[in-house]
Amino acid sequence: MDEILNYLIVILMTTGVIFGGKALWDWKKNRTPQLDLKELEAERAQYLQENFDKATTDYNFLAEAIENISDRELVNQLRQLQHTAKNLLNHLERNPERIALAYKFIDYYQDRAVKIVKQYQELEETHLETDKIEDLKARMKQTLAALDEAYQAQFEHVLNDQIISVDAELTVMEQQLDAEGIERKPIEVGKVDKYGNVRIDTDLLDRPIELEPQRKFFPQGMQRRRRGEVDASPLPLPFPEEERPQIIQTKLIQSALAIFLGSFGAHKFYQGKTIQGVLYFLLSWTTLPMWISMAEGIRYLFMPVEDFYNQYIKDKRRNKHGRYKS
Repeated sequence: MDEILNYLIVILMTTGVIFGGKALWDWKKNRTPQLDLKELEAERAQYLQENFDKATTDYNFLAEAIENISDRELVNQLRQLQHTAKNLLNHLERNPERIALAYKFIDYYQDRAVKIVKQYQELEETHLETDKIEDLKARMKQTLAALDEAYQAQFEHVLNDQIISVDAELTVMEQQLDAEGIERKPIEVGKVDKYGNVRIDTDLLDRPIELEPQRKFFPQGMQRRRRGEVDASPLPLPFPEEERPQIIQTKLIQSALAIFLGSFGAHKFYQGKTIQGVLYFLLSWTTLPMWISMAEGIRYLFMPVEDFYNQYIKDKRRNKHGRYKS
């Protein structure tokens, strides 16, 4: 009996291993790959940083080389290269996601410029002036002169998506203007008339350009002082902003009491001015309290919240020491 039980256990274990192995194989074969995006983003950030560091290192080397080269023609060529490279690197610093687009500039063109300058310096250190050496120096300067165009082409390549976007937007605007019959006039930028004004529209060549004063905008709540003084900063609120709804509610209640029950001095009793309320009540048989209270109710209704607080609520919050309650 024990032997049969052992055989059954062996058979079950073998079957489990077979089916389990097959299931694992099928899972690995059919599973959807999962990318470790965090690690990928970290690697990409490191890649971009390393490329930018290489580009700035090469740029700094060329900047130092300019100070040590005696050939003025080569110096002028390198300064032109550095001008384009500086603008490109500034753009890449502001838009690091585009560093990968400048790989040819970083890994080839600027890298080759550094190597050519190093070789030129080594030839100068030999102090040889043979025809072969002079021919090599001339070819080096010609190559560096051609690199400026390559630098600019790489800069344009980096800006390609932006250029395409602006071009598409301008095309849509031009089509819209044409559809509405609006003529797009040619302009001549930089034209100067007899008055010394720079013209941009050919229709204005017969008279000086009149510049309108620019409109100034002020944030809400900002008040201006008299002419010649500095603009005043917004005035602080006399109460916490979270109390505004409660103050508005008080203002509406007081206004309603004055308009509808003002003849009997209801609004005065509500304000805590008992003597005035009694006076209104005693004179209620006349029409005088009615007209006065109606005018007061309308005044309460349209009074700014800040003024209403200062005139009718602030005094209630004073304690016997003359300080405001919190």
